[in-house]
Amino acid sequence: MVVLATPFMILVAVFLIFCGRAASAVIDVESAAAAAARAAADAPTPAGAVTAAKDAVTATTAGSAWTCTTSTNTAQHDRGGQVSVTVTCVVPMSDLGLPVGASKTVHGTATEPIATYKADT
Repeated sequence: MVVLATPFMILVAVFLIFCGRAASAVIDVESAAAAAARAAADAPTPAGAVTAAKDAVTATTAGSAWTCTTSTNTAQHDRGGQVSVTVTCVVPMSDLGLPVGASKTVHGTATEPIATYKADT
C-alpha cells in the first residue's frame, strides 16, 4: 500500500504546486495590467500613454523570466475618458520539472478612468 501511496502523494503535491504557480501568475499579470492602466491614464498624450503602459509592465515584471506584450487602447484618451491596457505574458513553468506544459500564457486587462480635471502638462 505504501508503495502505491507515495508516488500518488508526490503527484498530488506537484499538481498543487503547479496550480499555485498558475494562480500566482494570473494575479501578477492582472497587477501588471492595473499598473500599466494607471500609468497610461496619467500620461498627457495617447503616445505617452502607450509608452507609460509598456514601461509600467516592464517595471512590474522585472526580475522574472516572463515575456510580456502590451496592448493599449487610447481611443478615449481625453479628460473624462478612459484607457484600457491588455497584458499578455508567457510564464515559464519548466522549473517545476514537468515534462509537459513548459510555459503558460496569461492575459490581464485593466481599464482606468482619466481625471476630468487633470492638469495639462
